[in-house]
Amino acid sequence: MYEIITDGACRGNPGPGGWAALIMGDGTITEIGGAEAQTTNNRMELRAAIEALRQVPPDAPVRLITDSTYLLKGATRWIKLWKKRDWLTINETPVENRDLWEELDALAGQRVRWELVRGHSGDPHNERANAIAQAYAAGRAPELRSESCTECAGAITRAASHAPGPHGDPARRGVRYLSLVQGVLERHMTWDACRARVHGVSGARWKKCVSDEEERATVTSWGLPVTALAALDTA
Repeated sequence: MYEIITDGACRGNPGPGGWAALIMGDGTITEIGGAEAQTTNNRMELRAAIEALRQVPPDAPVRLITDSTYLLKGATRWIKLWKKRDWLTINETPVENRDLWEELDALAGQRVRWELVRGHSGDPHNERANAIAQAYAAGRAPELRSESCTECAGAITRAASHAPGPHGDPARRGVRYLSLVQGVLERHMTWDACRARVHGVSGARWKKCVSDEEERATVTSWGLPVTALAALDTA
């Protein structure tokens, strides 16, 4: 499981804003953040959660911690009602920030466990996220860290074996990822490697697979012959 801590900030509300997230998993803690010239605090809270979820495998379970009751209640309660009402509030007015709520809904699905932390209460991760968001809102670019973290060790486990089989073929057990970019198929043993190849590439496709059978079904659904997998084994 990944753990994500998010925060947003805005000078003026509306005004210049910043967002930040700390992503913990695979034994590392990675900080991300960004700025927008004209926004609101609520939009920055949403943006932080969206951008953080983009950084983790699309089907990995996530514990997301926020100090925003707007984000937490919206994600766990209000959004279900908004969708039933075709994105209208109980007063039949359009839901604010619908564009971001729809992005968040697509990324979060049912895999996120939402938790609320009281802001400015001394929680070190919340305070760090706040400092990054405030810096971006103030027009500064803080130094973002990505480093080993002993408390993150074991947060998520990848069961992928690279051991050779009896005839020299990989004995591929556990999780692996397939990507298809401009008609070229590749296999990756980590999500980070797959993401690096497909991120920002128009028309790129990717799929997490947990068995040889799922790999075969995936390449077939992409219109490729199953023999394309054999080429990966000998590459």
